[in-house]
Amino acid sequence: MNMIKPIVTVLTLLLSMNVIADETTTLTPYKCHIETPNGSNIALFTWDAAQVVQEQSALLADYVPTITNERLIVKRVIECITEDKVFKDVLVREQDAQRTH
Repeated sequence: MNMIKPIVTVLTLLLSMNVIADETTTLTPYKCHIETPNGSNIALFTWDAAQVVQEQSALLADYVPTITNERLIVKRVIECITEDKVFKDVLVREQDAQRTH
């Protein structure tokens, strides 16, 4: 009986720490110019700003949804930028401009 109260206290503390961590997470929309077996494409993501490098690295050899409504494997990540920025590649910039937000 005496062991239950400390266990409940520890569990409550752990759960409250998770809630606090979730509140400090800043999710930001990103768009990535990727190379796929079908050529260049754009994929959209929402990532924690502090984890962008890790998230971008994890895209390689993964199937992702693209703006052409296909799930394609990523052969290479060319550029990932926030949603409000424009791509360096003119053709990809035009492709991005044609999508409906």
